[in-house]
Amino acid sequence: MFKSVFLAAVGYFLCMPFCAAQKKGMFPLTGMQFYNEGIWSNSIAVKINGEHVYGNRIPLNKEIEITLGQPTGFVADKKKNVFIGAEYTLISSKGELLRTIPNLLFQNETKGFTAKELKEVSLKFGIAEGVIQPNSKAFVRIRIYDLKGKKQLRLDYPISISYPKETIYLTKAVQTIKTPPGSIFMSTDFKPKSVAFSVDTTVKAESKMAYLSMDISKIAGADVVSMLQGKDYFWVYDSTYKEVKIKEILLKKVGGAMEGGNVNATIKIPFRLKTDRTKGYTIRYRWESADKRQAMDIIVLN
Repeated sequence: MFKSVFLAAVGYFLCMPFCAAQKKGMFPLTGMQFYNEGIWSNSIAVKINGEHVYGNRIPLNKEIEITLGQPTGFVADKKKNVFIGAEYTLISSKGELLRTIPNLLFQNETKGFTAKELKEVSLKFGIAEGVIQPNSKAFVRIRIYDLKGKKQLRLDYPISISYPKETIYLTKAVQTIKTPPGSIFMSTDFKPKSVAFSVDTTVKAESKMAYLSMDISKIAGADVVSMLQGKDYFWVYDSTYKEVKIKEILLKKVGGAMEGGNVNATIKIPFRLKTDRTKGYTIRYRWESADKRQAMDIIVLN
């Protein structure tokens, strides 16, 4: 029988060919939106002390790092050096400008970056105490741009400021799961054998709604108890990435070994009315363990 679960919010991210093929989109595990306007990167990660952030709780008075692996799209000079700018902006949930830095990479404005230095470009910033209060929501907006051209990459990262001494959960590595075209799946600790998606219009609980059905098979490293004790969240966005408020709850069924072994899970997410034939919805599903040390995040275009 399906277990009903209510929704909330949280997120990490890494760029994949799935993202590179799009001009705009969203990363799993952070919900960060990207706008590819001629500049791209093989991999993007948020880090603290060298470890990956896989949520959106960010501490005050701590160095935050965004790394870009092999960014491309810049105009090179005769020495094959490129000149990169990175504008940082912090905006409150009400749209107020709290902080801006024109170029986080100002030290390289004159000399640029060599091909070797482009292997990984690091953007570092911090949010000082007093700029924003703990538990407040805000947006970190990064604009990576070509100092010698007109191309750019924009990143919009929704954050929530942590309380003093609150634990920020980090991981040394994130796994990317192989999924069907039009989707991307990442996890921090465990790995399913396969994932399949379909649209289900036969759910009787909400007969007017169409559901995205996710069948996640043989999740190694998980068990039924932890899957049921964890929390489930989902978001739906239209083709402009404006969030669509869904009042209906998701449905969940979990089966497999009670302790250890492989687990199967079916998740059904209401995302549109049956009569709505509009294309271009983005559905995001996130599960995290009760202790927040495990997470999996899936984004599907429909």
